[in-house]
Amino acid sequence: MQRGEWHKVVRTLAAATLVTVAACGQAEPPDQPKAEPPTEQHPITKDIGTGVEVSITLPQGWSGDPRGGYVCGATCDEPAGAGIIAFNDREYFAYGDPCRWSTSKPKAHATTAEVLIDQLAKQTRRVVSGPESVTVDGRTGKKIILKMAEDVKAEGDVFPGCDDDKFALLGVKGEDPGRWSQGKGQVEEVWAVDVDGAIAVLIGLYFPETPEEDVDAVRGALASMTFADTR
Repeated sequence: MQRGEWHKVVRTLAAATLVTVAACGQAEPPDQPKAEPPTEQHPITKDIGTGVEVSITLPQGWSGDPRGGYVCGATCDEPAGAGIIAFNDREYFAYGDPCRWSTSKPKAHATTAEVLIDQLAKQTRRVVSGPESVTVDGRTGKKIILKMAEDVKAEGDVFPGCDDDKFALLGVKGEDPGRWSQGKGQVEEVWAVDVDGAIAVLIGLYFPETPEEDVDAVRGALASMTFADTR
């Protein structure tokens, strides 16, 4: 399965709800302590020949296929979903135009996290915040937030008029495009970190209507990245 197709596999994941009912005439039980968020690191990428495995702390209640490179909250879809998709490749191609990606692919791949993020900052049909420097697990990198321009037209996860009906962010070796959007207005928060010759790229996905706490959960997970040498 191509990592760009994760949204076709997981649509809606049920969130558990706890309901407390007080008996008539009795005092309600005291508030229960809130469960602490999980601290265990979960691999979100498998080693695909780079010698690097990337792990994150999964937000509480999130699931998906971490070793397949994606996780999501209660839903991944518009209008208010949230998720993370991950890559750990050596060759990335940031398209100049996400709608005309097949003809705006650069001739040379990005060689560092900084180069990749700087290329994404120039992508058309986007409203860009950043780039900013980040440090995770002792490694340096950069992040950027790419919002879809308001005039981009979409019908569900189909973008009429775009190449293959896809609004694409980037490609990697063997996957072209490797990452594309699932709905109108989807935000791509990209964190890229240099790790022993590879570039770990984790992309936080959310929408303008995604609750702030879910956006915070995405960013917390991105900041929790750790790296393991699998050689």
